[in-house]
Amino acid sequence: MVLTALLFTLLCIIVITPIGIFVPLGRITHAIERFWGHTLLFLAGVEAEISGIENIRNDRPCIFVSNHQSLFDIPLMMAYSPKQLRMIFKKELYYIPFFGFCLWVLRFIGIDRGNRDRAISSLKHAAKRIHDGTNIVIYADGTRSLTGELQPFKRGAFVLAIDAQVDIVPVTISGTINIMHKYKSLFDVTFGRKVRLIFGKPISTEGMKPEHKEDLLSQVRAEVESNFDAVKELSRVDDPELIERIKNK
Repeated sequence: MVLTALLFTLLCIIVITPIGIFVPLGRITHAIERFWGHTLLFLAGVEAEISGIENIRNDRPCIFVSNHQSLFDIPLMMAYSPKQLRMIFKKELYYIPFFGFCLWVLRFIGIDRGNRDRAISSLKHAAKRIHDGTNIVIYADGTRSLTGELQPFKRGAFVLAIDAQVDIVPVTISGTINIMHKYKSLFDVTFGRKVRLIFGKPISTEGMKPEHKEDLLSQVRAEVESNFDAVKELSRVDDPELIERIKNK
């Protein structure tokens, strides 16, 4: 299954890159990205339940702020978001042959985390792109959860949203941790899991200033946490070896 998924991903990259040169954010690239996400979920036998899509407005760009459990969060969001999404990533990925070129062509946003001034400049550029219509998803806890529980949210997403003056859509993911845990290899995927993806109600940043970032973080965190409490059973790690390893961390 994993080898099939990797080959399919490579095929999608080969197909989408030349299209992206001319239409990086068009309907065709969006359709390919959604098809890629749905196919990976299908290959893993994922049973996904989605709710809250009606909360997403089509007339304005937004930032989706989500918790992070697994690499499968990415195809899940790509498959079911009604808006075409881009992500922020460390710029070193640009140097991966062909893959980095594809990221650049499709206008994913690379950040130089090792240089504060360049990182700030990159974020300001990102804010302008979001304000002008690019929708992005940010995993606010920054790294995948080991236990399935929510982690502290970092402030960057909220500073960016205020700078761009766009809505934040709180997103709750539960269950993907048991498809591919951070401690397992790329080739160790658990088949047939249930997951939940919940889009919360948009939170406006209109009129907010940088000093309001903590209040904004608290609002978004509360929405994600409220939805997570209803579905967190899907995130309970049930692999005995993983449980023991997490305990001994």
